[in-house]
Amino acid sequence: MPLRDAVLSFLVVAGVSCLVGVFLLRRWFALRAERLRPLSPQAAGASILRWEEAARGWLERVLERLGRVFRPRDKIRVSRVRQHLVWAGYQNPRALTLFIGAKMGLAILSGYASTLYGLTRALPYVLPSSIILAGLGFLLPNYWLRRRIRARQREILHALPNVLDLLMVCVEAGMGFDAAVARIAEQPEVQRSPLHQELLRMHLEMRAGRPRAEALHALGERTGTGEVKSVVGAFIQTERLGTSLGKTLRVHAESARVKRRHRAEELAQLAPLKMLFPTAIFLFPVFFLVTLAPSLMRLIHAMKGVAGQIR
Repeated sequence: MPLRDAVLSFLVVAGVSCLVGVFLLRRWFALRAERLRPLSPQAAGASILRWEEAARGWLERVLERLGRVFRPRDKIRVSRVRQHLVWAGYQNPRALTLFIGAKMGLAILSGYASTLYGLTRALPYVLPSSIILAGLGFLLPNYWLRRRIRARQREILHALPNVLDLLMVCVEAGMGFDAAVARIAEQPEVQRSPLHQELLRMHLEMRAGRPRAEALHALGERTGTGEVKSVVGAFIQTERLGTSLGKTLRVHAESARVKRRHRAEELAQLAPLKMLFPTAIFLFPVFFLVTLAPSLMRLIHAMKGVAGQIR
């Protein structure tokens, strides 16, 4: 028994060390290749509408094969998953196959690892625990995708007032809408803000010949937020009716700033409520122990003395 535990521990440590070493080596060579790569100023703007057809490594190839095998046949379900991936920022059509492959891969790996560990340790209820872990591994990518969507939409809503202010300034300065969008999309924040990336995509689509109304509508659908959709709808109505774009931008920029301030105030008001449970669980027992422990010790000592005198 001790020999088997020692062998298993050695195998686990050796496997983890090998994986970490391979990851570090791959990262090192990737960094060196990135440093030696020539700069191309048009690469960032031209490649945003292009997709990589081939998988980068063996892991992506395995996940793509699993995704093709277990891809659901229901078109409505596939369309819903693809829409969620777009909201999360994954525009590549291969993302759907990789996501389904990741779900199946985690489910198989979790179930297999649980079964192998249970059989090695002779644990009871190996099959039910393996099924439960496989189900958790299957649902874990959905949880990650929901968190990714919420985080991205939060960043978009946070950047929306600043973008509308810049658009308003550019339009009132005499620039056209397309030129204003191009000017904002060229900001340094384009590498960080999801909204700037979506504006850059919309600008490139319009340059490629897509109608402005369709590009604006696609922008609202890709973000998945109600505020962006309302702003896009106002832009489309302004273009159709011929009203002033500067006034529309001013009104929506003010409304977006007010909503952002209200969200910040709401989070500030919820902070004490969120701190209540950690305080009650972790701090109050410590306070009670520190304040009552000396008194309890003296009381126990006095009770022992009284009991000794009675005897």
